[in-house]
Amino acid sequence: MTLDTAYRLFRLRSNATQSELVSAYRKLVKRCHPDFNASRREWSHNAMTRINLAYELLTSDLLERSTGSATSAGTRTESPAGSASDEHDRNAERRFRDDIADSFNRAPAEDPAFVALFDRSADQVLDGIYAYYQYGLQNVYLRHEGVRRFRYRTAVKRVHNGLEQLRDLAHLATVALHRDQLAVFTEFAAAFLRNMLIDKYHLPGANGSENRAYRCFFNGSESLDAVIRAELFEELKPIRPERSVAGGLKVSYHEFMSLLIKHSSSDWVPETLIKLQLHEAFTRVAALRAGA
Repeated sequence: MTLDTAYRLFRLRSNATQSELVSAYRKLVKRCHPDFNASRREWSHNAMTRINLAYELLTSDLLERSTGSATSAGTRTESPAGSASDEHDRNAERRFRDDIADSFNRAPAEDPAFVALFDRSADQVLDGIYAYYQYGLQNVYLRHEGVRRFRYRTAVKRVHNGLEQLRDLAHLATVALHRDQLAVFTEFAAAFLRNMLIDKYHLPGANGSENRAYRCFFNGSESLDAVIRAELFEELKPIRPERSVAGGLKVSYHEFMSLLIKHSSSDWVPETLIKLQLHEAFTRVAALRAGA
């Protein structure tokens, strides 16, 4: 491979900087690495061999330019035509460049590597949410008693770790559908984590207005939890659910908004806003699942 070919492969000018080279290299790796091309591994292995060779050539050229060394006159020119082998090499290089160009201009319908990473991260979030509901940890009075304390911390840790993994996947989502799914589920995981961390107790001696505000908060939370639990986990779903998903979401929204409108000075307003964020995030998840 010649230096000119390497620059064309990386789509760089001959005076490109080190940062531009590294950026171009990462883009090519993202498109051509075997981890992201499960359906054409042989091609991706060959592609990475050529990409790494080109990267070495360009790195050496940048080093020579940075130290003031002159590049030899014949380095930047293509090998002269004259043999069948030379012509074959040029045709192979041309086909390879065209193939990579196609991979930039046409996103695959599915990205198996991304799907596997997303499923692993989402499963960790769902494992934490499942434990949260399985052991009744939405009840703040119970989550700090005995073994439930450990289960609560474990559930929070799972959701937190899964959320961090989901956020790390943002730069790997090359398919529009995957980007949408990742954004929706990441938002839901973040909202649910904030919901899990609500640790406020209702004081029995509160005044009448505060008691009514708490009743709105409690009813809305109970309805929202029931909908999430039933929608995401079939085994936790009641045999005869009281409401549909849409009905449960409507009830919880009404209760939360009643608190904000009728009891705007209540101490439960901050927690209610967190619940509304979860309500909005889960509504998007439910819509995505319904359209799947």
